[in-house]
Amino acid sequence: MSMTLISVVIPVYNKEDYLEKCLDSVINQTYAALEIILINDGSTDRSPLICQEYADRDSRIRFIDKDNQGVSITRNLGIYLSKGEWLYFLDSDDFLDLNAFEVLMNVAKSTNADVIYFGCRGYELGKVVGERKPKAYREYVNLKLFLNNTKLSPASAWLNFFRREVVLKSKVTFNMNLKHNEDALFVYSLYCHTKKIIVLDKVLHNVVVAPNSVSRKPIKVRVLEDNLLFLSELCRYVRKRGLIEDFKQEINAISKHTFVLALYFKDFSNYKFDIQKKYRDLYSANKDIFYTYFSKTANVNINIVILLVKIKHLIKGDNYKI
Repeated sequence: MSMTLISVVIPVYNKEDYLEKCLDSVINQTYAALEIILINDGSTDRSPLICQEYADRDSRIRFIDKDNQGVSITRNLGIYLSKGEWLYFLDSDDFLDLNAFEVLMNVAKSTNADVIYFGCRGYELGKVVGERKPKAYREYVNLKLFLNNTKLSPASAWLNFFRREVVLKSKVTFNMNLKHNEDALFVYSLYCHTKKIIVLDKVLHNVVVAPNSVSRKPIKVRVLEDNLLFLSELCRYVRKRGLIEDFKQEINAISKHTFVLALYFKDFSNYKFDIQKKYRDLYSANKDIFYTYFSKTANVNINIVILLVKIKHLIKGDNYKI
């Protein structure tokens, strides 16, 4: 009996130091029925050579080499090229536990799920620095209960295993106008089209925290602007789908991230008028969604909320860590 095919989409851009570990974790999976769509997005390092070497070694790998267009276009191309019954997106600097797809397919076959959500651990300099795992196995047919009971923080594409048919029928794609939070918008939008979501209390994915990662750099204004655009697009989409009440708590929770991001933005005073206007536009269009003290106060003066968040973090002694 033939095995169900999984399409694994891996966008690659200048990840020569991490790519081999990523690809080894895929080709050595205990579940073998894989279609590995490896797309080089205009890398200027050795990444294309590494991709080609692996494609020559493993017939399951389909290697596409193209000009740089960004991760959203690259992932969308992966969706278009995919043929599997299930779809998974893996970042080329991360890696999987070797039994990840076997575990996921066992759950998929026994539950008739549309999406399976699972946990991850963080690696820094080869050592585990943290873990995020759902507390218990749960099956959800109610979207509001899933969103309210699951700490998504926010949603990430690589923590979700998607039934490809749902992705294609929903016509949800990665937003090409976003350079940040594009995967969160994709995942939340796709949740709107699901009938059953499984929360799996297992860690299967490994995030590699690089020394030069975004979390260690001063935040640029584009990150803040993208965060507000992400929230605006998410509000628009759930409103269109008639799912405001389902998403209200989740949107308010993830909106607080905007104010935390501002703590990292050293030149905020130079852009505060523009950011304030964008936030007011977001709030004004979605007063029926935003209900927290932070969101209402930020509509009047976003600096007050940023100061309150700063004080809260100082009291906690976490040095503004997100």
